[in-house]
Order: sequence, then C-alpha cells, then structure tokens
Amino acid sequence: MAGLSFLSEEWIAALAEGGASLPEQPGVDGVVRFVMTSTPHGKVQFRLVVTDGRIAEVLVGRDGEAEAMVTWKYADAVAQFSGDLDADVAFMTGRCKVEDAYARYVFDLRPVFGSPEWAALLADLAGRSDF
Repeated sequence: MAGLSFLSEEWIAALAEGGASLPEQPGVDGVVRFVMTSTPHGKVQFRLVVTDGRIAEVLVGRDGEAEAMVTWKYADAVAQFSGDLDADVAFMTGRCKVEDAYARYVFDLRPVFGSPEWAALLADLAGRSDF
C-alpha cells in the first residue's frame, strides 16, 4: 500500500532517511536544491547536502545556499523520482533545468545520483508513494 504523498514533507523526510544510508564515498560532496513546479503541494523546494556520498542534511523550503539548482515540472519530477526518466536524459532533453554550478550536479555528484543505491532508494520510495 502506498501512503506517502509525493513531495510532501513526509516524503522528503523518507528521502532524507534513505539517503543517509547510502554507501560512504569519501570526497563526494555538494549541495543541490531541487525545485518542482505546479505540484499538488504547490511549488516544492528542498536542499540536499551530500557529504561523503550520503545525504547529510535536507532542508525543506528555499533557505540555505546551494551550488546547483535543479528545476522540474511536476510530471517530469514524477517520472524521474519514480525511476521512469533518467536524470541524464532529462537534462539533455530539457526536461529539467540545471542552474548555477551545473557540473556539480551533472558530473561531481554522479556517484550519488547515478548510483544503483540511489535508484533503489527511489524505487522503494515510489512503491510507497501516491503520485
């Protein structure tokens, strides 16, 4: 049974919890803000702090500095976070917009956001989510 409303504060908390358990990858650090527009929850923003390959902090809202900002329309965010849309394909086809230090997100944090463990985390969340 699902139960987490995609992009709700509870869903974001579950993402943070799962992200904290990702495998340690020393030196893989960065800060990314995700922005999703036109969602059932309104405009949703959260900042992920990655430290040594794990999600060390999640801050809901627009507070705090970020090196890169990734903006998704709701339908594309659903596809990406449910595993139906590869982040690289989304970036290359314009289905997400990456601003500021795009190389931090696209290249430097690839060991996290492109990992099988991240994909498994998203698949687990998708199985427990209402979209």
